[in-house]
Amino acid sequence: MAFELYRMAARLLTGYRFIFASDRGGTPGFAVNRTFSAGAAVRSLFNTERVLVLDTETAEEMESGHSTYPIDYSISLDTNAMSYLRPYMAGKRLAPLPKDFQAVFEFIARPEVNIDPIPYFSENLPTLVNGETVDKIFENLKAYEILRNLDGEWLKKKGEVRSTLTEQELVYRAQQLLSRMYMDIGNAPLLKEILFRHQYMYACLIKMAAIQIKSPSAGLGRKMEAFLDFSHSRLATMNGRETAIARAYFQRGQKLKFFGKIQKGRSDILELLSNMAWDIWHVRQIEQSLAFMPSKGARYFFPALLTFDHKLIEVMDLYPLKACAFKIGESKPMPIFNGNTFELMVIDDDNHVSAIKRYFSEDAIAIRDSVRESVMTSFSDLVKSLEEELIAIVGGCK
Repeated sequence: MAFELYRMAARLLTGYRFIFASDRGGTPGFAVNRTFSAGAAVRSLFNTERVLVLDTETAEEMESGHSTYPIDYSISLDTNAMSYLRPYMAGKRLAPLPKDFQAVFEFIARPEVNIDPIPYFSENLPTLVNGETVDKIFENLKAYEILRNLDGEWLKKKGEVRSTLTEQELVYRAQQLLSRMYMDIGNAPLLKEILFRHQYMYACLIKMAAIQIKSPSAGLGRKMEAFLDFSHSRLATMNGRETAIARAYFQRGQKLKFFGKIQKGRSDILELLSNMAWDIWHVRQIEQSLAFMPSKGARYFFPALLTFDHKLIEVMDLYPLKACAFKIGESKPMPIFNGNTFELMVIDDDNHVSAIKRYFSEDAIAIRDSVRESVMTSFSDLVKSLEEELIAIVGGCK
């Protein structure tokens, strides 16, 4: 069906690529959902092990009966996974390791499994800008290089982790990664984009917390209306993934473990929310990387995230994709939720279309478009006001 529809509109879709979650089709390398024995997981953006892809070249090949297309993929280690590496490599046991750590190592040690430290890079660039903990970052990057070059045979025989590289080679490669981070710091547009994305997720989470803590017993519709009004009027953007997280939080409260520590009386609530914002940004980051140019010779790039954080896995599973489209050369993916996006926005059980009329009419869309640039320009002021709002609410709670 998708192929037939694509063929009908092919002339209008030149330069676009489409990825569909599917029970048939190709396998995106090892960038597929996988859960280890104690809950560590690899999570892709789709909830199927296979995908169907469509673009001009693939469609032309399918006209002859089949298409074989080269792919690139990578599994990003989130900062939670990276945080275990250095003490483990050094033989230190400052805290109990996850029970499935060995199984994760054995998975990573397979020569065909590609991993990357991109979330760690993003989250630690601001730290590096401030000149803090450079030595710790270097040691973590060295540990990553050990992990990326694991001696798989030694791991199987002895159950011990060691690298196939010499100490000198490890130091050299860690230095290269650190140099790359410094280059990213010097790339002002890139750094600005990373910091803005984090602040955007932070603003969303602060508002969710303010709504829930201020009126925990309020009806779901009232809470959703407050969050959607905020998205419409103060962010000038309606986002599906963040709306799904908000709805689950308003329904479950602290039973949604991602928000388990977000409660009145916490003096570190802003720090906690800032860390959580990095988690959500890393999910958005792999979503965005679907549209990245793959390595030379590949037609598609498929990302995934490896994490030991059960709370992050829980929120990732709230919003699997049914499909994603993007224009070649533009890093602007168009994700499509594997569910009814509008049902996430229901604010009136008796009238399921009320949110659609309110937030997706031509007038509402035009209003957001007209103010979005000014919202982005003054975003730091918005974040500051949200922080003050939340602190006032938490401070008033007994």
